[in-house]
Amino acid sequence: MIVKSAGKSDLGLVRKVNEDYIRLLPENNLFIVCDGMGGHNAGEIASMTACDIITALYTTFYDRLLGDEQLRLPRVFPPSTDVLVKAVRIANHTIFRQAAENPSLAGMGTTIVAAAIEKDIVTLLHVGDSRIYRFFDNTLTPLTVDHSWVAELEQSEQITAEEARTLVNRNVITRALGVRENVEIDVSVRKIAENEIFLMCTDGLCGFVEDSEIKHVVASCGADLERLVTELVRMANDRGGLDNVSVVALRVTGKIDPSDLPKLKTVTVEAEPPDYLEAERQWGTTAVDYMKEKHPSGESEEIGKSPTKFIAFSVVVILIVIVLYLILKG
Repeated sequence: MIVKSAGKSDLGLVRKVNEDYIRLLPENNLFIVCDGMGGHNAGEIASMTACDIITALYTTFYDRLLGDEQLRLPRVFPPSTDVLVKAVRIANHTIFRQAAENPSLAGMGTTIVAAAIEKDIVTLLHVGDSRIYRFFDNTLTPLTVDHSWVAELEQSEQITAEEARTLVNRNVITRALGVRENVEIDVSVRKIAENEIFLMCTDGLCGFVEDSEIKHVVASCGADLERLVTELVRMANDRGGLDNVSVVALRVTGKIDPSDLPKLKTVTVEAEPPDYLEAERQWGTTAVDYMKEKHPSGESEEIGKSPTKFIAFSVVVILIVIVLYLILKG
C-alpha cells in the first residue's frame, strides 16, 4: 500500500496573515489541517501550536502516550486512533493554557481535521468547521459535519441549506481547540479502498466553493494531487480570496492487506474529566520542550504554506530597488 499526498496553504487576497497551518507527515501516515482564529496573529499561533504538539506526540511519544493510563479514553480504539485523540486533547489544553497565561493571546483557538492511516484503516478526526471529503467512484462524499451554529440549525431542520448560505453569522463555530480547557472530538475509523481520495480543507475553500464544483476539480485532476490542491486554492482565490485557504489531498494505491482493526462510525469522544488535565499539562510541556529542542530558532515545520514574512520582505526589497533606480536615473 502506498499513500500519496499533497498540500497547499495560501494567504488569500484579503487577509494580512495566514492563520492556517498544514502538516503532512507521510513517513508517519499523519496529515493535519488547522484554521486558527484570534486577534493580533494569535490564530496563527494556535494553529501552529496544534500542529506542533500533535506532531511531536504522535511521531516521538506514540508508545508512551498509547500506554498512559492517566489519559485512558472512554472506549477502546485502534492504536493510531487512541494516540491521535489523546494528542488532540493535549494540544487543546496547551493552547488554552497559553491563552490564559498571555493576555495578547486571549481568545485564540483553531479548528482541526486530521487523518491517520494504520494498516488498512484511516482515522478521521475533526473539531470545528474545517472538512474532510471522500472521493470514490466519481462521487464526492462529506465525511464530517461542521461544528457551527448554522450547521446545527440545518441538522435540526430549522433552516434550509439555501437559507444557511445567506445567514450573517454562518461562520460562528460551536467547537474549537483552545477555547476551553477540555474538548469534545468527533472521530471515525474507515477501511481504506484502493484509489480513493481523501480531501481535507479549511472553510476558505468549502465556504466559497460548492461541493459540486469541488467534485468536478477532483474528478478532472485524477491522480495528480499537486494539480488538485493547486486548482482548488486557485478556485477559492478566484471567488475573491476573502479568507486563508488550505487543502490537503491523500490517495491510497497498491495492494491493501486486510487487518483485524475495526472500523467505526462517527462518534463524539466526550470532553475529558478535570482529573485528566494535570497529566495533559505535563504532556503538553513535554511536547513543547521537545519542539524547542528540535527547532531552537522557533521555526515550525510547514509544507505548502505561502509565508507571510517572506512575502513582506520581498515587497520591501522590490521597493528599495525601485527607489534606488529612480535616484540613480534622476
